[in-house]
Amino acid sequence: MSSINISHFTAWITIEGTNCPIYALKSTTNPRDATCWIPSQEGKKFSVNWSNKFRDRPVHAQLSIDGVVCSTHFMLDAFRYPDDADAIGISYATTSDYTRRDFVFDAIQVTVGEDDDAYLYTLDNPPAFGTIRLELWEANIDQIVRAPFQHRYGGEVLESQIIHETSKKAGAHHVKFGGEYVVPQATVNMVNGTRKGTAALATFTFNYRPFDILLAGGIIPRHAVKAEAVDERIHDLEVQLATLRAQQRAGITPTRQPKTDWRSDPRTGKVVQVIDLTDL
Repeated sequence: MSSINISHFTAWITIEGTNCPIYALKSTTNPRDATCWIPSQEGKKFSVNWSNKFRDRPVHAQLSIDGVVCSTHFMLDAFRYPDDADAIGISYATTSDYTRRDFVFDAIQVTVGEDDDAYLYTLDNPPAFGTIRLELWEANIDQIVRAPFQHRYGGEVLESQIIHETSKKAGAHHVKFGGEYVVPQATVNMVNGTRKGTAALATFTFNYRPFDILLAGGIIPRHAVKAEAVDERIHDLEVQLATLRAQQRAGITPTRQPKTDWRSDPRTGKVVQVIDLTDL
């Protein structure tokens, strides 16, 4: 499973274009809330995605990462705006009318030696690492103007964090904004509106930790890891077979068998088979 459904809303995470699996999905006492766990990957960019199957009303969305509001936007109703998309992906924070910074999973840095005392406060008041939350609210729309995008300044920024080496958060991940890059100024629907009602239509919470921590804590079951290893093995064999068939069609006859090697994947710590076809 790689998505959460609440009513006719769906939310999911993609890591560099690939759907991220979810684990330990559960609903709270509120049927409009759901929470799960996902395995974060150090140094990888990711996107928070959501869709509205019917678009029967305008919706205001607020995305918070590690306790910081990183994006607010509207999805308009299909009756008045039938050509608008019914799915949105948020993979960056805007920093100006022309610049962005992508969301990136990163390792939490810990103190070393003489720096310890300066970060003792992180033991009693640790930063809010490890949570991606998307809230969807019904919205009142006051005005919509088609115009060049205008950035709203003053928001918080997610940067690299340092905590005391004895903190319980050591070894975990957090999210930071990646390097700033320039994009053309887009023409968009600049929407003025407000939330409607006293409760969100849907709240999706993705708690994240490195794969090994989730595995050790029983969040990711062992049988899921075995199934994933089988899928990876099948994929490797399919790649090898496709390569051999391509060579056959081209009239190339391999003079020897491909080399195989077993290596540790630095992202997950798992041992995987590597097939070397470069000499065939």
